[in-house]
Amino acid sequence: MMTDQTDSSIPKLVDFGLAKMIGPSERATEPFGTLGYVAPEILEKKPYTSQCDLWSLGCIVYALMCSSLPFDHDSQKETIRMTCEDPVVFDSPQWSNYSQESQDFISRLLIKKPEERITLEQTLAHPWFRKVRAKYQNLETNSPSTAQSHAR
Repeated sequence: MMTDQTDSSIPKLVDFGLAKMIGPSERATEPFGTLGYVAPEILEKKPYTSQCDLWSLGCIVYALMCSSLPFDHDSQKETIRMTCEDPVVFDSPQWSNYSQESQDFISRLLIKKPEERITLEQTLAHPWFRKVRAKYQNLETNSPSTAQSHAR
């Protein structure tokens, strides 16, 4: 969802109906998630940690940037196979509008093995993420609606 209908609208994540809360050192085994966003370890029915959330973040960022999911097919079976086996590709024409840094960020989030996937700390420190975060913080600070809400 977007915060408003302007060009400076800020995206917000919603709908965690298929989510499961797990602690920092906890592992889960129940298959939760929506197919296009779910990590390979969940599909392979392996115990998983919060690293699967970083995979989902990679899918979300990919979809926001090029209007399609990184691993998607009409067949659920093929989507599962692609998610578990295929590398992420940036072959849509839209990717020519984005930096290598953004693709590096997504690629690190979409590493198949969770132990090799970028960590939350690395995600927050990634140069591309820091630039995007700073841009949205600046937009939010300079937005008239935000200024009005802070004045209340």
